[in-house]
This record gives sequence, structure tokens and C-alpha cells, in this order.
Amino acid sequence: MHRIIPGRREAGMSLLEVLVAISLLGISFVTIFSGLSAALRATSRLDSFDRSNEFATRKLNELFLDPSLGADQRLFGTTPSGIDWEARTELVDQRPLPGAPTSAQLIRIHLRVSWRTHSGWQNLNLESLKLCIPSPPPGP
Repeated sequence: MHRIIPGRREAGMSLLEVLVAISLLGISFVTIFSGLSAALRATSRLDSFDRSNEFATRKLNELFLDPSLGADQRLFGTTPSGIDWEARTELVDQRPLPGAPTSAQLIRIHLRVSWRTHSGWQNLNLESLKLCIPSPPPGP
């Protein structure tokens, strides 16, 4: 026969205490993992933007240094990683040069870079000006 002493509990936890503890632990895990998932999605989105931004900067520099690039041209392409790009040029200003048969041109380069994400297409637009001065004719 067991004797019950007033004011003294038996050692151990009740079923209700165990269920409450497991519920709190489950809610904590869900909160932590949802935050981690959101952070990973944001990191992926920023990584994709960073790669596209780096590509756009390199492509704009490449176009700027291209000696054959002139006014009213349209160039486009796709990288192996799936980044689409399109470049358009337009004449902004043209001035005659003293003693030169052709004039100097100021050309605006518009570059649009597009890439696919989980939420659709993202775009990045860059623009630059290029001064085209014709090379002098060969001397005697």
C-alpha cells in the first residue's frame, strides 16, 4: 500500500507537461527553419543579381572599348549561364574637327541585361557615353 504524504509530489513529469514541451519545441523549430529558408532565398536572389550586375559592367566596358562600335547599332546575345543582353547605340552629338575629313561623334550606349528568376524576369539597365574621334590620316 502506498502512502500519500501531503505537499509531496511523485518524481517525474505528467503527460500534459510533456505535450506542452513538445509543442513549444515544434513551434520553435518551425520559426527557425522558416527564417533560415527566407534567408537562403534572399541570398540566392542577391547572388543572381550580383552575377548579372558584374556581367553588365564587363559587357558595357567591352562595348565602350570596341573601336568598331558606331552610332545606330543594335547588338544582342545570351551567355551560357542564361543571361540575355541587348545593346543599342545612338548618336548624341557630332562636331567637325579642324583639319579632319570626318567629325567627332558622341555616342550613347544603352545596355539592357535580363535574367530569369523564380518570380519571373529581372532587368538591369546601364548607360554610358562614348566619344569617337577618327584617327588622323596616315602622313607622307
